[in-house]
Amino acid sequence: PCTGQKHVMDQPLHQRDRSTPPSAPGAPARAASCFASRLERYAKLNDDEFRFIARMEDNETAMPKGALVVAAGTPAEELFVLKEGWAVARRTLPDNRGQVLRVYLPGEVIGLTGLGLSRNAHDVVMLTSGTVCPFPNAHMTAIYDKAPRVAALFTAISGLDQVSLMDRLAVMGAGTARERMAHFLLDLHERLLVTNPDLGRRFRLPLRQVDIGEVLGLTKVYVNRMLKAFTEEGLIEIHRPYVRILKPEVLRDLAGYENRYDDVDHSWFPAASRNDL
Repeated sequence: PCTGQKHVMDQPLHQRDRSTPPSAPGAPARAASCFASRLERYAKLNDDEFRFIARMEDNETAMPKGALVVAAGTPAEELFVLKEGWAVARRTLPDNRGQVLRVYLPGEVIGLTGLGLSRNAHDVVMLTSGTVCPFPNAHMTAIYDKAPRVAALFTAISGLDQVSLMDRLAVMGAGTARERMAHFLLDLHERLLVTNPDLGRRFRLPLRQVDIGEVLGLTKVYVNRMLKAFTEEGLIEIHRPYVRILKPEVLRDLAGYENRYDDVDHSWFPAASRNDL
């Protein structure tokens, strides 16, 4: 299973030396590909499809905490599979306040929703140390050409991400602080379950309270107050850096949360026999 401010390193990944050699052709990949494991949660992949997707993770690059993966305004030439660790897309406002726009988890693709742009829209920074696997945008051509069923899966997941983003925007725009916090915790947990279905209700939350505040548009003091209230009410249990969801049904009712990650329709996907792998 997958593990789960311009900070320390200001040089974008595409400008750095990549010393990690790619995996040998034909190397076993079923247990190693975090991204393919995530895709397989939505649709069963045959061995050829799994290997094809796993090759996107060949070029591993270790990234320290705080490293800049993507710099806003630079040419959008690559996508990145986040193989290990957590990352955030963030924007710095004119008064130097930060806003976290998205938290990326292991197995997710950085840049997929921005494929239509010629330049990167936001900074993406490693929240923890981890590993990313960059691959050129041009590789998407091969996916659509040689693996139409995988391409359909990419399209479906990208659409799912957009619907989830709209859900988050709705709770951010009209929700109370309690509703925002409940939605945030449930959504992280459900996304972590995609690549690690045996996770249970306890998960590692490496965000500081100030980071959570930047996600939810709350002050650090308010985040602390909400987490303390949720703990006292028996909704969650905190043993830093771990959080356990104790009453998911109550949190769902509180946030009006809908799990979009179990609602992928693959009835329209092309048959695997149309692949040319």
